[in-house]
Amino acid sequence: MPELSAKRFIATTRVITSFGFYLTIPLLAVVALRAGSMTVAEVGILLAAQALFRRGMAIPSGILCDRYGGAKLLVAGLAAEAVGYVLLSSSITFSIWLIAVVVDGVGGAVYNTASRVVLAEASDDAAASSLAGFYVATNVGALLGPLIAALVADHSARIVLAMSALAYVVSAISAYRRFGRHAETRAATGKSIWHSTRQAIRDPKFLVYCSLTIPLWYGISLLVSALPLEANAKHLGYFDVGLINSLNAAMVVAFGTMGGRWVDKLDHKQRLRLLGAGSAIMAAGCLVCLAPGRWSLYAGILVITVGELINICASEAVAVRFAPKGATGVYLGFITTAWSVAGVAVSLLAGALLGGDPASRTLFWVFSAGLLVVGAVALALFSRVPVNQPVPVAD
Repeated sequence: MPELSAKRFIATTRVITSFGFYLTIPLLAVVALRAGSMTVAEVGILLAAQALFRRGMAIPSGILCDRYGGAKLLVAGLAAEAVGYVLLSSSITFSIWLIAVVVDGVGGAVYNTASRVVLAEASDDAAASSLAGFYVATNVGALLGPLIAALVADHSARIVLAMSALAYVVSAISAYRRFGRHAETRAATGKSIWHSTRQAIRDPKFLVYCSLTIPLWYGISLLVSALPLEANAKHLGYFDVGLINSLNAAMVVAFGTMGGRWVDKLDHKQRLRLLGAGSAIMAAGCLVCLAPGRWSLYAGILVITVGELINICASEAVAVRFAPKGATGVYLGFITTAWSVAGVAVSLLAGALLGGDPASRTLFWVFSAGLLVVGAVALALFSRVPVNQPVPVAD
């Protein structure tokens, strides 16, 4: 393990942890509902809590990374995620799972932010392709995880949960061996959390940009929050949910790195316009999901995947462009917080509407498409606004 570079190690652990994540999380709602231990509304709360903590803790995670470096935080995050998945595998009850998704969410926020900070700081002018590579590694695991889960879950959902826990325990131990004793720790700057956060808060154009990405993150969150509930409403099984997730992952793996390299060649305005196009494409995918039957869900999610590809290749590269030196973690934290807002919203809406009658389900998909269209128009307009490199806030 020590001979691996940081980039290769992050890619390797990301594949393993993503495998564990996608073994469980996309099927979480189906497992809970089939076990008969939770209602659709409780499942919505679980998914919302997972999204809130996994994305919402990104700002403090980014601040800690900027102050102390990402390697040790990477280890801590993986350890917390391992604890969360052990809890998930221990008992299929709402109270235990709520604690588990909160612990996993906090750990995931720390690990994801720390990994991306290390990659961004090591990538110079190739941030888009480097960060896109992180998501490609994510989707290598996502390609296999749902399919294996779909095949095993019909026999025993508990085995799937235990496999996820094992993947995270192994990754946490490996990360400790790789980084725990040898990671360079930055000297504390003495700056307060408020001072670090002010870097982004005093950049109004960046805050506007973060808000404009919420529809994009909403579209990506449909895969975790809406897909399993819509599949359940259409009387589809584990295999369908797993296969759709794997097809989504296959597209990201096939085109993610290529897309990142292409985005590296685009200027700031072109990236914003591209993001607007991605939002419009995801809106079209939501409308396809409205049609009855199994294949409309397959087709709709695959159309949404095209927009997802655009988002993961460009959105964080734009955020890094805004960030002054030494504030990469905070700025990535803000953009991830926008993801948290979107993830909570889509989880609660899906929990409220997708378990109801056909009219409620129609309302959910029409609202989702409308939100994404608004996001597309707003990003196109924002691309016309000139953006200057921000200056770090003085002590």
